[in-house]
Amino acid sequence: MAPFIPHLSVVLPDTKHVTLLILATMITLSLAAIRGLLRRTHVVMVVTGTSALLVILTVLVVAYLITFGTV
Repeated sequence: MAPFIPHLSVVLPDTKHVTLLILATMITLSLAAIRGLLRRTHVVMVVTGTSALLVILTVLVVAYLITFGTV
């Protein structure tokens, strides 16, 4: 007879919604990092940092669109 484990009987949320929430949070944090970078750093740091963060932001947005099903 299998033991009853109550914490495994909880219904897990839909993984698509959790993925969308995580991606939306990461996109928001990337935008906040770009905004903070523009305010507090020198020109060279702004150009290189913004370029790197825009690449990350692009990857996150594409992942969001793929997960959402629009692409």
